[in-house]
Amino acid sequence: YNGYTKSGSRITTGIEAYSGALREAVAGGRWAEVATLLDKGSKGKGSNEKGEGSGQPPSELRSMCRALGLFGNTALQSENDSGTTAANLLARHLVNELYFSMDDLASAAQGGDKAAAKEAWSRGRDYLNSYLRIVNYPIISRVGDKFSVVEGSL
Repeated sequence: YNGYTKSGSRITTGIEAYSGALREAVAGGRWAEVATLLDKGSKGKGSNEKGEGSGQPPSELRSMCRALGLFGNTALQSENDSGTTAANLLARHLVNELYFSMDDLASAAQGGDKAAAKEAWSRGRDYLNSYLRIVNYPIISRVGDKFSVVEGSL
């Protein structure tokens, strides 16, 4: 899969950040760190014609969500399909819900609400794991390793 080559490392890095750094920051109540880990980035202002500017890219976790969507398109959809497959629609839904869970987590962190932050992290973990189980199915050893699901809880 061409999509695995393009998106695999971003997905793996994001999974590691979700299960590692983000989980630890939420558990420890380190809200500034949570905010950094969930930064959406910003478009630059005053960019020149070459696209150079003062923009800030999204965090690894937010970038992972885009990679999840792109990978789902290539892993779950054939160019010969006449429309979007049910599996691809479900994968897109799960990615959207993961992103919204990250938004909820960022809001909880901003308010210092540890219970809400833990709930949002757990909900996001469940959406991410559901997505990974769907896209892992068509990955064969010739393509690469299947993605690891997020273990553990808060």
